[in-house]
Amino acid sequence: MSNCIEFVKFRVKSGQRSAFLAQRGEAIAAVHAAHPDLIGAPVLAEHDDGTWTDVWIYRTAEAARRANAEAGDIPDFVAMADLLEDVRVEAGTAPVGDVS
Repeated sequence: MSNCIEFVKFRVKSGQRSAFLAQRGEAIAAVHAAHPDLIGAPVLAEHDDGTWTDVWIYRTAEAARRANAEAGDIPDFVAMADLLEDVRVEAGTAPVGDVS
């Protein structure tokens, strides 16, 4: 099976950069505790135009769908998400056997 890669693009609400950075790790840990098929969120990039890209990796697309459907039930994730705006998620799959 291919891993599901989510590229989450967003803006952090004005004045919330530090809070977002502090909350992100807690959100990832909480999602992983509830959904062990979250492999991790190894990449976070802040772009010059004020947007961000966060990369979340799940074992399968179905695991990602389950986690997204239940995200509203995870308080630490909700706390992080409340700091964001203009959120878009683009999902794809990693080619089978791709190792880098």
